[in-house]
Amino acid sequence: MPSNGPLSLGVSLVAACALAGVAAAQPEVGSELGLATRIGLRSAVVLVINLVLGGALLGVAPGYARRMVAAIGDDAGTAFLWGLLAGIAVPIGLLLIAITIIGLLITIPGLLALLLLGIVGNAVTICWIGTLLTGRDTPDRTAVGVGAAVLAVVGAVPILGNLVTTLVSLVGLGVVGRDLYTTWRG
Repeated sequence: MPSNGPLSLGVSLVAACALAGVAAAQPEVGSELGLATRIGLRSAVVLVINLVLGGALLGVAPGYARRMVAAIGDDAGTAFLWGLLAGIAVPIGLLLIAITIIGLLITIPGLLALLLLGIVGNAVTICWIGTLLTGRDTPDRTAVGVGAAVLAVVGAVPILGNLVTTLVSLVGLGVVGRDLYTTWRG
């Protein structure tokens, strides 16, 4: 009896190409909006999210916000390097551990903790940028507003904005990660 393997492989390949062609032919979501409208809408949404994050940090833990902004002011370079470690090396390490079943049990909570760390790091970044631009020593509501607005405007630039905001956010992530590590180490 002849094998149907090559035939089924060929049919599967044609089906996959047809599916990719149909998916590529679909109109882009939001394509009916103009470029300026999409950029403005994205900037407004990011502004609101930034205001909520920075305001929540300032409202819930003002002492922590002041301490983290001061730590960035003392040594932003080290905070950036810690951000690279926490934002790139830790996720890669967690994904390599996930190969085993026991490692998967470590990876899922680790990635969730890293997500929470990133949210707090973004809030610290918003406060830091605001204090830097307003010339204040400690973060306040004005600094949060300025930081949120500047990061929203920079983030609205299609490709370069995402790169810049990611690099700046690594500073906040790094200072929060370093603080968590030094607290854990005692």
